[in-house]
Amino acid sequence: MVSQPVEFPVTRWSLVLDVRGDPTRSREALEALLRLYWPPLYAFLLADGQTPENARDLVQGFLARLLEREDLTRLEPGRGRFRSYLLAGLRNYLVSERRRDQAAKRGAGAVVSLDTEEATAWLAERPAPDAGPEAAFDRQWARLVLQRALERLRREQEAQDKQVQYEALAPALGGDAADSHEVLARRLGMSAGAVTVALHRLRRRLRELVRYEVIQTVGSAADLEEEMRHLLNVWGD
Repeated sequence: MVSQPVEFPVTRWSLVLDVRGDPTRSREALEALLRLYWPPLYAFLLADGQTPENARDLVQGFLARLLEREDLTRLEPGRGRFRSYLLAGLRNYLVSERRRDQAAKRGAGAVVSLDTEEATAWLAERPAPDAGPEAAFDRQWARLVLQRALERLRREQEAQDKQVQYEALAPALGGDAADSHEVLARRLGMSAGAVTVALHRLRRRLRELVRYEVIQTVGSAADLEEEMRHLLNVWGD
């Protein structure tokens, strides 16, 4: 019996890529992605030497251009990663902006709310000297993916009435917790073996949730695996 190929699920990015589909759904999917993933653009611009004010205005101008759908019709459905598309698009936008004197028009008609204070504070706490704008973009992107996966994991644990256990074990998810399993076991009234099992399950679920976040930004299974490898490299730096 010949097995049927597994169909790649419909994701936010695949909705954007499907230019033949419902334009309203496509725009809504793109807006949702931009609302989540604008901070890497801001990080790129700050690392490129822009002031916070200019970076904010440039991000808003770039997002407005994307939502006009000028470039989406040239994308090939089923291919491409949202992260790569954003980074390449921002580079092209900067080139076009430098050719024109439109400083007064930048930022007009904001399309996505930008909490740049939070993004700036996070970047200030984690400087990456001489890493370059693209590395800053990737670090912020990887941070957002992990942050969203951890938030989903926290909500799941709370729904199962395990918030106390999760709060105690969460620092250990990165593998470098200050407290030993024995200390955690005493705190939670569990055996050390039970703590080890609980941590294993949390890490496994976190990996699944990271993949869920990443899958929303790609258009194929091959792109998913490539994006996961890229994120692992960024987290390993």
